[in-house]
Amino acid sequence: MNKRRLTSSKRCPRCKINLKLCFCPEIKNHDTNTRISIVMHHRERVLTSNTANLAKMALEKCDIFYRGQLDKPFKIEDLNIQEDEVAIYLFPHEGAVDLDEAFLEKYKDKKFHLVVPDGSWNQAVKFHRREKGLSEIMCVSLPPGRPGRYRLRKSNHENKLSTFEAIARALGILENNSELEDDLDRMFDTMVERIIHSRNHYEN
Repeated sequence: MNKRRLTSSKRCPRCKINLKLCFCPEIKNHDTNTRISIVMHHRERVLTSNTANLAKMALEKCDIFYRGQLDKPFKIEDLNIQEDEVAIYLFPHEGAVDLDEAFLEKYKDKKFHLVVPDGSWNQAVKFHRREKGLSEIMCVSLPPGRPGRYRLRKSNHENKLSTFEAIARALGILENNSELEDDLDRMFDTMVERIIHSRNHYEN
């Protein structure tokens, strides 16, 4: 039996870390005008280091869709993109449109549907290109900003943002709401600190 199964009874079923360090009381649920769809590889769902789970807990209009399941392949229809929504794929692909004032002015008074890949850099590129329907969604990229603070996994890309950090920054722009972004950052920092503490003291 692996370590995760051995410690499962001591973990919070919601935030997935040791009950003594559960950060669920620190999570505030926010409603947004923007709808968020996270496309995650199914193997990520049980990992404490996955930040998409935090996004699901913190954002009222956030849903997670799984890919990589042989018995239930991902379909673009699962996202239920509405005709009155501007669908955007959050990834700095070549030719991606900057999320800036010009973008917001162009789509003024529109509702956004933010599609976010949850996985490695290469996975995100391939998924957008290969998955039927996704390749037709406009890619958008974030402007330069605060360096990433994700310390739970190693990355070959300096200052790479985690899924949650990227969503927080995008929503700060799309919703024109710095207070929302700040509160999401607060929850993210709490999660990272608690998980690191849990690994150092409760995982053995």
